[in-house]
Amino acid sequence: MLYDDKKFIGNIIKQARKKAGLNQAELCQKLGMTDKNLGNIENGRQFPQVNNFLRIIEVLNLKIEDFGVKVPKEESAQKNELFKSVLEASEKEAKIYLKMIKMANEIIEN
Repeated sequence: MLYDDKKFIGNIIKQARKKAGLNQAELCQKLGMTDKNLGNIENGRQFPQVNNFLRIIEVLNLKIEDFGVKVPKEESAQKNELFKSVLEASEKEAKIYLKMIKMANEIIEN
């Protein structure tokens, strides 16, 4: 399960940005985000939107495991393929994927 503390997630992103030698403005330019939005994420005031989160992971060469997700080796290839599909999706496709995942979660929970 993804660790859901905003400060924890923001700190990981901030440290990875610094390790990549980028300032906030440079990362924002690569992500197509505002400085304010990234600042709020890094300072733990808000969670990143899913599409931004996936772009951040890609640009900073992070893995979902860096955020507290335990991915068994045999499942990681499938999850990576899923993340890649979502990351490369158009806005319309992303909305469809989200609806499908929500429906699947409802079926699983019932």
